[in-house]
Amino acid sequence: MPYRVLVLISRLNEYRLDNHSIVPNALLRAGHHVSVGDIETLGIRDSTVICDLFALDREYRDGVPFPDLKLQTASAEDFDIVWVLTNPHPTLLLDAFQLLWVLNQRVPFVNDASALLFLNSKITLPAAVDREHLPTSYVSNSFDALNEVVSSDENESWVLKPSNEGCGSDVYIVSLKTKNARALLQSTTGNEICRYEMYGRPTIGLSRKYVTMQRYVPNVVDNEKRVMLSGGVPFCGFRRFHHELDHRGNVTLGNAFEGLQLTPEEDHFCRALGQSLMDQGVYFAGIDLAYPYVLELNLANPGGLNYSFRATGRDQSSEAIELLFAALQAKGRLRPRRAERAAGPAADDEQPCALEATP
Repeated sequence: MPYRVLVLISRLNEYRLDNHSIVPNALLRAGHHVSVGDIETLGIRDSTVICDLFALDREYRDGVPFPDLKLQTASAEDFDIVWVLTNPHPTLLLDAFQLLWVLNQRVPFVNDASALLFLNSKITLPAAVDREHLPTSYVSNSFDALNEVVSSDENESWVLKPSNEGCGSDVYIVSLKTKNARALLQSTTGNEICRYEMYGRPTIGLSRKYVTMQRYVPNVVDNEKRVMLSGGVPFCGFRRFHHELDHRGNVTLGNAFEGLQLTPEEDHFCRALGQSLMDQGVYFAGIDLAYPYVLELNLANPGGLNYSFRATGRDQSSEAIELLFAALQAKGRLRPRRAERAAGPAADDEQPCALEATP
């Protein structure tokens, strides 16, 4: 049964081989009526949530210019399901998520707006994953508190991660044996001592930042995997290889990767986690796994389909769509009224009602 799907992305100069092109193409091949919208143009007009969008008329490959001239300002509510595939720009973050939340009260999301805001963070892992499958972790903006933990055991190593960044940005490994451990702890928590000494707190205000500090998992080097879940089912992903001079395994930083293979224990665990995530409103996700530990959740635009394709030559996006919609239908997330209209005789000719053309 075809559905009307709005995919929200950040507008780029051209399509890339990532979810922004892979997912809409797969939806189109599955027979759905797909529109692509720019998340950074969300707004409200006369109580209706709107954005700049265009109806997808064909598959777009990487390297093809984004079709700006087709964008029109239209209702974002006239859809059966909304799929958010990006985080809003940092300067628009809170406002955009409030707009997404309003939209989500009226239209089902693949991943609920509240889940995207709260669970797509290193801070909130304990809300989604059982304690036994998480490395010992601390979340703090206090240098003294974290330094006390690091100083308590000279043989223990810790990974510092900005709580809401990605792609390996500002991720460091420290231990009591690391000469610059104190400097890195001070930097990641905001350099409070240095900044207050130079400028004074009355002048610059609070100078603290949150950081997530995870106990280093030794087997991450030999067994770190990005596992993609669609409709609660692990269906593809890739294994990461760490550079000998870098503790980070991010593929975006140039590290090698290969196709995903899960052990029976890993597969069972991922399926159980997938069911739990669906209970929290998450139907499409990537998890960073160094079994038995989950290191991160990736909900907004999880890389995996693209790197799996590059590693194996197999495009599994259609499988992702099939699994996703089977789960959405089974859980009653799709609206029959809208689905019946989309499946009607006039569906092929129906276009989003344009309010005005975007200059």
